[in-house]
Amino acid sequence: MSNAAKRVLAISLKELLARRPLDKITVQELADRAEVSRKTFYYHFQDIYALLEWILVDEGKRLLEGSVTAGSWQQGLWRVFLYFEENQAMTLNIYRSLQKDEDLLEIHVARLVRPVLERIFDEQPGSRQVSAEDRQFVLDLYAYGLVELFVRWIGNGMKPPGRRLMDQIEKIFTGSMAGLIQRCIP
Repeated sequence: MSNAAKRVLAISLKELLARRPLDKITVQELADRAEVSRKTFYYHFQDIYALLEWILVDEGKRLLEGSVTAGSWQQGLWRVFLYFEENQAMTLNIYRSLQKDEDLLEIHVARLVRPVLERIFDEQPGSRQVSAEDRQFVLDLYAYGLVELFVRWIGNGMKPPGRRLMDQIEKIFTGSMAGLIQRCIP
């Protein structure tokens, strides 16, 4: 029942987010829609933001299952773009609710982007020879850039089209992480 209750709550929150901002949704309303008690909600999540985080982590894992390798990182990143585009109303309502707290917004976007970057890094030649400190630095460099790009793109109403932005990212990123990794090997 534990995962089933989480999934029902997640579906209900996504349905509500398709219609209005996160900060306008109450736990009681969410529990009623999911046909569970408030107690059940609080058994699984501290607040609505914790449920949102769980949704993004869970859906991020499913988005990227087996799809991201050093040679196919574009596919994994493109899936993130598609996720945002396919859930545009929900994404924009999350953005509107969290734009006042930019750090929290960036954290939520990073939950989708970071696993892609980690897989890409780990599959590069020589990645195991890079120190933990340098690995963290390289991942942060790419993550901060991509997260900022995603947040600005969402804030601009998801314009230009995700495909155009993805093409620009691909042009810049192709081969760049491999080069950084090689320069970090002692």
